Amino acid sequence: MPTTPALGFISMSFVRNTGELLAIRRQLKAFATEHGLQLTKVYVGEPGPPSAAFDLLESLLESDGQPLVVPTLHHLAVLGHPAQIRDHLRHCTHEVLIAAKPAERTC
Repeated sequence: MPTTPALGFISMSFVRNTGELLAIRRQLKAFATEHGLQLTKVYVGEPGPPSAAFDLLESLLESDGQPLVVPTLHHLAVLGHPAQIRDHLRHCTHEVLIAAKPAERTC
C-alpha cells in the first residue's frame, strides 16, 4: 500500500527533555504510519527565533499539499495563534493532523 509523504513539527517549548523528545518523535511516526503517511522529516523548534518553524513553512510551501503531523495544536504557537495557523494551512491544502489522543476527563 503506497504511503503519502508528510512532515512533522515539535516545539521544544512543550518538551521537558531529550527522552520526551524521542518519545514524541516515535509517537508522531506511529501516528503517521497508522494513517498511511510516511514522515519524511520532523522539524524541531528550539526556544528562541523560530528558524525550524520557518524551515517547515518553506518545505510546506514547496510541497503539493503535504500533510503536517504535530503532537498537539499548541506546538504551532511559535507561528501565531495555533488554530489560525491550522486553518491557514488547511486553506492552503495542507491537512494538520494531531497525534496526541485527548486526555480523558476524570470528573
